[in-house]
Amino acid sequence: MIVFDYWRRTKEFILKHEKLIWVGHSVWALTFGILVIIFFHGDFGQVRKLTLYLMALLLLLIVFDRVGQAEIESGRQKKGIKLVLNYVMKNMYQGLYFFMIPFYWEASVLDERNFLFTIVVGVLALLSTQDLIFDNWLMENKFLRAGFYSFCLFASFDLLLPLFLPLPTNYTLPLAAFGAVFGFVILHYPKLIFKKGYLRWVILGGIAVAGGCYTIRSFVPPAPYKIGISHLGTMRPTTQSPPLSQGAWRIHTEDFEEKTFYMSHILESPVYPRDNFYHLWKFEGKTVKKARVFKQKISKDTYLLWSSLSSTEVGSMNLTGNWHIILNTAGDQMLKKRGFMVVK
Repeated sequence: MIVFDYWRRTKEFILKHEKLIWVGHSVWALTFGILVIIFFHGDFGQVRKLTLYLMALLLLLIVFDRVGQAEIESGRQKKGIKLVLNYVMKNMYQGLYFFMIPFYWEASVLDERNFLFTIVVGVLALLSTQDLIFDNWLMENKFLRAGFYSFCLFASFDLLLPLFLPLPTNYTLPLAAFGAVFGFVILHYPKLIFKKGYLRWVILGGIAVAGGCYTIRSFVPPAPYKIGISHLGTMRPTTQSPPLSQGAWRIHTEDFEEKTFYMSHILESPVYPRDNFYHLWKFEGKTVKKARVFKQKISKDTYLLWSSLSSTEVGSMNLTGNWHIILNTAGDQMLKKRGFMVVK
């Protein structure tokens, strides 16, 4: 029959060019991921919609990961089932990781340690698009597979929990770590939960990991915050006239000695920011002032942050040189760094 003959030829073509087809699919997956980043880049109004999507993806990822683990434990793996499971999980990982990249990108500082976290998210997103690597290496090694899955859980929880819990990000971060550990154990070692005396060790392990993540919280961007504008000027910012430009980059010594300068930011957040913030005014790497940052609501999802530095607070020190103003959360997670120069 024509249908069967057509199917036979198609199957032969697929088998003959299998690697080329997988490479082509990898290129398409990477292109799609990049388009997702471009489309959602800077659009924090989409976060609420993405939340539902991410939660659905997480749930499906949990289900399929459990199915895949059951296949491995049963020893009855069939190539077709394995191929389908890998394909489905691969696309779920792509959806999760690529949607997370813009938010962690906006919340990290390019030349600081928390950008490493964004790089890891990006690398894992890239790996999820490479079919030959994902199928033949990542999913075949149980430790790599567990690490890939656990980090995905942690990064997703870290992004989503601030949307639901009225807590600062330095508190939702360890909760995300604890949830990732607990979710991993439930999925991969569910018997430990029900064995007498084992649950306490799972909880203690989760608390230990959460404590470790809290200790290194400066490496994790405070998502889902985004700084739209950082303005340095001599006019005190208000919610009625928020900053619209970046302000001064070079300041004459005379002006800096005589005037009060204000550092203001436009903060975009899909929920009310529970964090308090502070500024570090630094001259040549040394902290001149640690200033409380005032937080005021401008409109829905938009907030004004600002602090000031006056000549009386500087003293008689030489002011000429490179200055930086660092915006941190009260939990010591860096959100923005803005430089300027004082010249004679």
